[in-house]
Amino acid sequence: MSGNFVKPLLFVAFVFGVAMHSTTAKEISGREDRLIMQALVHDEAAEYRSAQEIFTRLYHLTGKSEYLVQAAREAMMRGGEPGRLIPTLEEWVARKARVGGDLTPVRLLVALYAKEGELSRAEPLVDRLLARSGSPEDLKLAATVKADLGKYEAAVALLQKAYEIDHNEKLLLDEVTLLEKLHKESRATRLLETHLRLDPDASVAVYFKLIQLYAQQRKLQKVQELYKKLYEKDPQKYFLQKIVKLSIYNKDLTGLTRFLEKHSKGNEELLYMLYKEQNLYGKAIALAHRRYEETHRPKWLAEEAILTYEKAKSEGTVTPKLLKRFRRLFDRAIKEGADDSLYLNYYGYTLIDHDLDVARGVKLVRQALKQQPDNAYYLDSLAWGLYKEGQCAEAARVMEKVAASNGLREPEIKMHWESIRKCVEKR
Repeated sequence: MSGNFVKPLLFVAFVFGVAMHSTTAKEISGREDRLIMQALVHDEAAEYRSAQEIFTRLYHLTGKSEYLVQAAREAMMRGGEPGRLIPTLEEWVARKARVGGDLTPVRLLVALYAKEGELSRAEPLVDRLLARSGSPEDLKLAATVKADLGKYEAAVALLQKAYEIDHNEKLLLDEVTLLEKLHKESRATRLLETHLRLDPDASVAVYFKLIQLYAQQRKLQKVQELYKKLYEKDPQKYFLQKIVKLSIYNKDLTGLTRFLEKHSKGNEELLYMLYKEQNLYGKAIALAHRRYEETHRPKWLAEEAILTYEKAKSEGTVTPKLLKRFRRLFDRAIKEGADDSLYLNYYGYTLIDHDLDVARGVKLVRQALKQQPDNAYYLDSLAWGLYKEGQCAEAARVMEKVAASNGLREPEIKMHWESIRKCVEKR
């Protein structure tokens, strides 16, 4: 059986149950039985027009509204004939419909009117019965009719009444959509804010709708806070990406750092980058040390060495003892496989610049250049090492490449070039 109908056996039980209601099996006429079976066969074959006709005959034969309801459902299906059934439903409504009674035929009549494009005929019925029933289902249907007629204010009032009864968020979202049509975004925002305050476990759809409204109002800080709440409920990568982008846009790296400190698991790399960006050397060094203990990846030894040196440099406390620790960390990192050109150049340049081991420093820089032969910073390191070894002419040739590709704008590179040029001239 297709559509929203019950499975054949259940449906047979339902219909026979209806036929036996308030009477005995002996009183069920053979004609009614035959009609029921015929209707079931037509419904199973998706012959909804024929099924509708037979259920209508059963209604006229027995006077039971259940058959009329089923006829209306058949009329709603493909091939059904709503127009033929409408007068019968109208007659039933005129005689029996009342607030507090069974309004199922009324709802179906409204649906048939809508299917036939005759909403203006549905509206009086909605006003007289559905809008006064107190049932959220009826209020929602009444609101739908009003909205389809373009009467958004009346539809909003009905949806608000329904929402106040059962706090269904689908009703709330429908109301918000209509308020947007009325250009009442502020009221829609307040409704959503109140709902989330009362029910923080609301669906993502509610959060996203409020996010959309906040974005339209350029309340990006509030958008960011909602994404944080969503991430706390469900740590999806998408939510985190939004938090990061908004934090950067709002220039709120401090807030982003605090948030990631609370949710560091799986986000250690990002948190580490934030520490470095803000020169939070102590926290960055501690995190790099912890990551090495957890992963045994040599890159974290190299990172710890770099930050140990940068921290001392910023504080003016680069001592022999510090440099010894720096070398110990870097030697271990390289021994365990850290061969990224960034690390090779950094270590090599530091060995050169502090005259710790110029020859080894040059060798490390050359290894870095094998990975990035045109990197101006690596070429500058090489030139500085050659200069320290007294190979001024060769250093000058390397610096010419640096000047050609990167210029001499940076003070440190400019200082190297001046020293190398003077050495060449002197010799």
